[in-house]
Amino acid sequence: MANISTRQRSAPIVYSPGQSLCIIVGLACIAGFIVNLIVLTLPLDPFNIQWRIGLLQQAGDRSIVLLFGLALILYGCLANRVLRKQLALLCLVLGILLSLSGMIMLRDSLKLRDITLANIATQEDQVRSQLQSARENPQERAPELTPELLDQVTQQLNQSVDMAKQNARTSLTKMGIGSLGNLIVSGIALIALGRFGTRTAG
Repeated sequence: MANISTRQRSAPIVYSPGQSLCIIVGLACIAGFIVNLIVLTLPLDPFNIQWRIGLLQQAGDRSIVLLFGLALILYGCLANRVLRKQLALLCLVLGILLSLSGMIMLRDSLKLRDITLANIATQEDQVRSQLQSARENPQERAPELTPELLDQVTQQLNQSVDMAKQNARTSLTKMGIGSLGNLIVSGIALIALGRFGTRTAG
C-alpha cells in the first residue's frame, strides 16, 4: 500500500496540449520582454534621469506582454503545485517592483519637467540679456537692428518661451501619468495573479 502511494505521488505530471501551448506562448512573451528590456538598458546609465525615464517608459509600455506571458505560463502549470507556487511568488515580486517603478517614473518625470523649465528660463535670460545690451548700446549693434525690430524679437521671444514652457509641462506630465498608469495597472494585475496562484497552490 505504501509503495503504491509513493508511486502515485512521484508520477510525472502530464500537460494537456492546450496547457503546453500556453506555456510555449508564455515563454515566448517573457523572452521577448527580457530581450527588449536588455536592449533598452544598454548602455547602462542609471544616474541619468533621461535614461531612467526612457527605460521605465518602455518597460511600462511592454509590461502587458510580461503580464500576458506569466498568466499563460501560470495557467499551463496549474497541475504542477511546486512550479505554480514559484510562479505565483514571482508574479507577486514583479508586481511590487512594477508598482514601485511607477512611483519612480512619476518622481523622475516631475524632476525632468522642472529641469527642462529651468533650462528654458536660463536660455530666456541669456537672450533677454543680449536684447537689453543691444538696446542700451546702439553703437555696438548692427545697423539693421532697429528698436522696432528689437521689440518684435522680444514679443516673439515671449511667445516662444510661453509655448516651450507649456509644451514641456504638458508633454512631460502626460508621459509621466501615462507610464505610471501602465506600470501601476500591470503591477496590480501581477499581484492579483500571484495571489491567485498562491491561493490555488495552498
